Formats: sequence, structure tokens, C-alpha cells
Amino acid sequence: MWLVLIFQFWYVTDGLYNEPALFTTMDITTDGFGWMLAVGDLTWVPFTYSLQARYLAFHPVELGPMWTAAIIGANLLGYWIFRTANNEKNEFRSGRNPKSMFIPSLSQRPTQTLFRS
Repeated sequence: MWLVLIFQFWYVTDGLYNEPALFTTMDITTDGFGWMLAVGDLTWVPFTYSLQARYLAFHPVELGPMWTAAIIGANLLGYWIFRTANNEKNEFRSGRNPKSMFIPSLSQRPTQTLFRS
């Protein structure tokens, strides 16, 4: 339970710290605020993010040191991938750091719309 609480606290803190990058995501720049975003933020996110803690509250699990280390390692690896990918996307979209190591290897490609008006 403590690992779940620490990891969720870390995820929320990271989201608040990196909040400016949120404004370059497709949800904000393209989709706009509508039914799906409102329902998702008010129902889907709180429901799914609390499932792990709810399960562990009713079905406690005792981990040994090996499993605890493995879970922490998997979380750190996943967080590193998540943060690196999101930082790369944010730097590319915002164009704030043209000398970044990520930017020279990326290129924009024109897209074709499926529905024409």
C-alpha cells in the first residue's frame, strides 16, 4: 500500500511541476474542452487511479525485499521512459530549445485529414 501511495503522490507532484507542458498536448491544442474531456477528468481518472489503493485496502499484500526492489526498479524505469518521452514531445512542439539533443533528429510530416468540409 505504501508503494502505491508514494508512486501516486510522485505522479501527481510530477504533473503539477510539469504543468506548462500540458498546454502543448493534443488534448488541449486540437481537441478542445468537450464531453469526453469533462467526463474523463471527472469520472474515469479518479475511478481508475484509485483502484490499486482500494484493492490493497481490502486485500493486503506483504512483499519481501526482492519484490519491493523489483517494483521500485520497474516504476523508476517506467517513469524515466514516461518523462523522457513527454519532455521530448514538449520541446519539439513548443520549439523553445532548438539546440536540444532531441530536436535535430525529429521532423514534421504533413498529415492528411480524413474528413474534408
